[in-house]
Amino acid sequence: MTTEERRNSIEAMVKEKGEVDVKLIRERFEISNVTVRNDLMFLERKGTINRQFGKAVVRGDRIADMDAKRIINLDAKEKIGKFAASMVSDNDSIFLYTGSTTLQIARFIPLKTNFIAATNCIYIAHELRKYQSAKIVFIGGNLSLETGATFGAQVIKQLELYNIDKLFLAVNGIDAESGVTNDSLYETDINFALIKKAKKVIVVADHTKIGVTRFIHMGRIEDVDVLITDGKASEAAVKSLRDKGVEVHAV
Repeated sequence: MTTEERRNSIEAMVKEKGEVDVKLIRERFEISNVTVRNDLMFLERKGTINRQFGKAVVRGDRIADMDAKRIINLDAKEKIGKFAASMVSDNDSIFLYTGSTTLQIARFIPLKTNFIAATNCIYIAHELRKYQSAKIVFIGGNLSLETGATFGAQVIKQLELYNIDKLFLAVNGIDAESGVTNDSLYETDINFALIKKAKKVIVVADHTKIGVTRFIHMGRIEDVDVLITDGKASEAAVKSLRDKGVEVHAV
């Protein structure tokens, strides 16, 4: 059993039972205390459980799970999310576009920051509830059950009302020649509308998305102001993006 398979099994067991003793996990999977602790820390960071003394407890404040399709490269996405969160200042109006990387931004914005946050993702909106100094706007529309994101003409119409200082945009691909791309057909109109409205466009993408072109064109590379990625990103692809005028941070 691989580490990923074991963690998925532990997660499923905690979700089924509500809470599980650490001793039971250790004996069930024949692993050390250190391995149990690392596995539970990973699942807590992922947002599916809480660690308590001697046991793991399912998070009771969660709505449906974005992690149902598993968050890949969580460590890298956390680093990107923390860096991006540090770019949110008092009095900013930001938009967090749906995605597992933008979800990390919502987790790491300093709690006392006074800002306006809009999003089209139910999971991000749920995460943003903890910011008592923030105003949270959820963009309504048709709901994608796959991503927990809204889309359609209603979303575009609502966006016309707002001024966005900083757009944090998750993508499936970003390349110096082909620009910003994705895999979902319904996302094209939303992304063009967001990019048009935002004063600053900040793409957040782990190394697997850099220098990659996916099916749907979502924006020109000239529309992107900043890219935040991780240290494993292709140096050649990063250089090509910088040559196009994109400010790149590899964290």
